Amino acid sequence: MIILKIKTNCLEYLKNDRGLGMLEVLIASVVSLIIMAAATTLFTRTQDTLSDQNDSAYIQAKGRLAVDRIEEEMRMAGFGLPPGQGITDIGTANSISFRTNLNDIRTTTPPCTACPGTIAGSVGDTTLTVVDASGFAVNDLIVLRDPNSNLSEINAVASIAGNILTLQTPLTNDYIYGVNTTLVTVNKYSDVTIALAGTNITRTVDSTSPSAPVVTNLISDLNTVNGLVFNYYGVAIASAVVRLGFTLDFVDPANPAATVEFKTEVSLRNS
Repeated sequence: MIILKIKTNCLEYLKNDRGLGMLEVLIASVVSLIIMAAATTLFTRTQDTLSDQNDSAYIQAKGRLAVDRIEEEMRMAGFGLPPGQGITDIGTANSISFRTNLNDIRTTTPPCTACPGTIAGSVGDTTLTVVDASGFAVNDLIVLRDPNSNLSEINAVASIAGNILTLQTPLTNDYIYGVNTTLVTVNKYSDVTIALAGTNITRTVDSTSPSAPVVTNLISDLNTVNGLVFNYYGVAIASAVVRLGFTLDFVDPANPAATVEFKTEVSLRNS
């Protein structure tokens, strides 16, 4: 009797169980879609945030390296040249030009054996005898300097024969050894320009071949307008610059939202 009663109750329950209605199915579907849409939106935003953070971290790391590179370039301005002859052009906020002895190629005139009175070179001379001319080549830009009197001049090499340099223009100074003057220094130098070019910062070196300068891309992914901006702190004459600041403004080309700006300043050690 008990078993029969249980079977009867089960049959009645199954008979009365009609399942979900259309309205209930629609409500459940809408709720499911809302939950899925919210989850998808959350996932997408999380992915975008992570992507932005990764891009920003990349740009920041790249920016720090770029700052170090520009500082290194600027500290070379004037190396091997007399004071005030390093920086040559500050005409625009997005570029700077300077002279520097990039490869540390230098020599001197032979030290005097009967000081004072020995003549290393006179006004109008077109040749100069040096201790070692092996590091120089035709068309090299050079600067001559008497370390004691601070007499100096810019010239270039026309030809080389042994340790004799033939100059492209005659000397404009007399270089006569005195009590404290025993030699004249000769430094090779290059004209260098650091400038913003589109989204890049380029380094142009114009030394031995002015008609075919060497252009190197130093840094990329910069703002095309103010990606590189120099600050000369009110100084208007290139030779008077002893300290400068610069700003780098980076933009990730694949993600314009990832930007970062760097500012620093450099004291020119050779000015």
